[in-house]
Amino acid sequence: MMSTNNKKEKKIRLGKTTEEGYIYSSKIDFRKDFSSQITSYIKERQAYDALNLEIKRLKEVVEKFSSLKKEKNIQYYYKIGKNLLFLDKGLFKKIAPTSILRRIFEELPDILPGIKNVDMATRHLYFMYWIGHIKKNELAQASWDQWFEITKFKFKEIYKNSVLFQQILKECRAGTTGHETLNKKIKILIRKSQIKK
Repeated sequence: MMSTNNKKEKKIRLGKTTEEGYIYSSKIDFRKDFSSQITSYIKERQAYDALNLEIKRLKEVVEKFSSLKKEKNIQYYYKIGKNLLFLDKGLFKKIAPTSILRRIFEELPDILPGIKNVDMATRHLYFMYWIGHIKKNELAQASWDQWFEITKFKFKEIYKNSVLFQQILKECRAGTTGHETLNKKIKILIRKSQIKK
């Protein structure tokens, strides 16, 4: 029988905030061990409190941009992305990122005022988060639409492969645009980079 110690640690899932208050994702099951369930509640509560502090910080950043058009504003997306890098630290690494991003949008809809759909907002917040990892001088090498396409792929793997990343940016600088065209070029470059490994 295989040891359970090798199992990947389960990510903390956050509940949601309603008019009545916060509803926990963790549920009590009387058939299971209480101590592990209490631990789950404590972890979720710690995550909830820590995220509240980050949301307050994000709110201040969003308010600074209140007079600017946020839609397809790459500088705004980059600034928010830099502030979303807390996802890579401490307790937040143990929380499902989608869970965090959905909560941010629920608590702070002004972060993406033109978007009402939660799934679409989560996609845009992921986009912000990923471009937050790049250097500022790289930002101008692609347009908002091009970055949106690039981040549809496994961006972490693309960004860590500097040769591949620079090849994609070269395509962007050459004017390769459009969902199908750029998407196809990126797939070809990814395939070539995997063959070279």
